[in-house]
Amino acid sequence: MTLKLKVFPAPAKWLERLRALSRELWNDDINDYIRQHNYATCFDMDCLLWSTSRELVESRVIYEGSWIGIFYRRRLLPSVSLAEKIFEKHGFKAAIVVSSKASELFLYGRDVFESSVLARYEPAGGIVAVLEPVEESVIGFAYYDASCRCFRNLYDLSIFLKLLG
Repeated sequence: MTLKLKVFPAPAKWLERLRALSRELWNDDINDYIRQHNYATCFDMDCLLWSTSRELVESRVIYEGSWIGIFYRRRLLPSVSLAEKIFEKHGFKAAIVVSSKASELFLYGRDVFESSVLARYEPAGGIVAVLEPVEESVIGFAYYDASCRCFRNLYDLSIFLKLLG
């Protein structure tokens, strides 16, 4: 399988949507976390958004600087790195802590049942960051699905393995 890699300046509408998501989830402005130059690296239809202080020189880079977002399965979401920075500064919001077993399964793409949620940081009724229980590190993002009373996996840290094969 040949991976098609394309690097280009991040579209302004993607950055604006990321700003809106950050305000919606954490009441925070991502301008504190992004730098002067913002790019997208796409692998067919899925893209990593990243921010750097220098202009792009090499067009075959996956990312450099800070990973700020991801466009995966036709949905734009904040990156794990961005969530970690926001949580360091402001504490947890729109997040759930899951059991050790649930965090392992989540990293394999599985969903999280309510019974595996150890703690909730409101608002936790929509998109949430998923935290592992030991260090409370972000391992991915999910959304609450009332029909199954579970948090559906949107993406997790295994994303790099999925994208790069």
